[in-house]
Amino acid sequence: MESPASQECACLPLPRSIRGKLILSLTLVSVLGIIATVSAIYAMWRIEDKIRIIESFYELNQYVLEVRRYEKNYLLSNNPTDLMSALDYIDQVRASIATAKKFLPGNEKALQSFYDEELSKYESISRRLMAEDLPLRSKKVLEGRLRKHGQDITRQIFEMDTLARIRVEREVANYQKTAALILALAVLVGGVLIYYLMGWIMRPLEAIRDAAAQIKQGKMSSIPVNAAVSCSVEGVELVNSLNRMLQALNHKQEQLVQSEKLAAIGKVTAGIAHEINNPLNNISLTAEVLLEDLPNLACSERLDMVRDILVQSDRAREVVHHLLEFSRSRKANVTVSVDLVKLVADSITLVRNQFRLGGVTCDYQHPEQPVWITGNPHQLQQVLVNMMLNAVQAMQPGGLLAMRVAAEEKEALITIRDNGAGIPAALLAHIFDPFFTTKNEGTGLGLSLSYAIIKDHQGDIAVESKEGFGTTFRITLPLTAATEG
Repeated sequence: MESPASQECACLPLPRSIRGKLILSLTLVSVLGIIATVSAIYAMWRIEDKIRIIESFYELNQYVLEVRRYEKNYLLSNNPTDLMSALDYIDQVRASIATAKKFLPGNEKALQSFYDEELSKYESISRRLMAEDLPLRSKKVLEGRLRKHGQDITRQIFEMDTLARIRVEREVANYQKTAALILALAVLVGGVLIYYLMGWIMRPLEAIRDAAAQIKQGKMSSIPVNAAVSCSVEGVELVNSLNRMLQALNHKQEQLVQSEKLAAIGKVTAGIAHEINNPLNNISLTAEVLLEDLPNLACSERLDMVRDILVQSDRAREVVHHLLEFSRSRKANVTVSVDLVKLVADSITLVRNQFRLGGVTCDYQHPEQPVWITGNPHQLQQVLVNMMLNAVQAMQPGGLLAMRVAAEEKEALITIRDNGAGIPAALLAHIFDPFFTTKNEGTGLGLSLSYAIIKDHQGDIAVESKEGFGTTFRITLPLTAATEG
């Protein structure tokens, strides 16, 4: 069954590179931003028109009020000049109406009717009142009609002003809502794009991070190119580069382990030579006796000598077998069930003559039953041999090396304790650092590689030391229920 990431990559026609996805997302966000900006500019432009409408009606109201003011002055003082001033403002009212018609589409008929009828009637009455030979009675009637038409003009202008303001406020509110809606849509779409963009970018990185954690725990040896990684071209390239780097590092580490193993083999060679020399001398002497006195020896004596030759040959063969097993290069990722009790015993056999040459006694304590772990026996034996050789070098003749294997609740414990010179407290924190050594000879990689091997086996290695009293190494490894075979 395909994962959601692979289904997304298969269904959506999206670019497979992070760069392409960034360009696509930024383009979409830019388009939304342009739409929002254009909408805001259009709304502001329309709002400016509405403000002009309000300004036009404000001027219109002012002109109408001026007309009414001169009208009242005329009615109070009966001065024709006031009517002339009112008529001048009537012309201003006409001009304002013409301006308002441009900015208020849909109200042209009402404004035109007001322009043609009301203002014309008011102007006609005003001009008739300005006639000199007008009878008093007619004049009073015309003045009443002038006052009434003035009131009608004021009322109609105020009503049109109120309606225009309501319409402007409604349209401005609509523009604001539209702009807010477009802005919210842009923010929403931008947030969704950012969310998916972060997913596109982070999915391969998180997959690589999880795989790196698995590699650190020893559960994987390389980063797989899965669906989460393959959704990104950069992710695939990064994984391939990291895998090549991991392969190179593993190869270099194997070379270091092997070189350190060869150094350890060089250290035990002298002891192995003594170990093999004794059975070879016995075989040689027994063969000479057989050769010289064969006719004079009884059959039982001949059989005893042959048995002794076979025993000594087996003894030499065992020593050589341990050396060959230790010297063989094995792949680091090959793990089997390992009995720690037997592994430590075989390692002690390999270094036994180093104990004799150094005048050191080895005390090995272990349970009767096997203690099973899962690991690479050749790498673990290299760790044990390296630590035992270090202990022998740290002790004077007469020293004691205590080896102990124990099975605790979920861990197997190997204790390596010597009563040598100890390690100064200032150096104790650096003994596992690569290339750190206090010896005149050596690479300084022994303890560093031992630490790395134990960590690869999901274990831990700790050290306690007191200068002048000796050093204790404690190695813990996970127990397993596996049995031999």
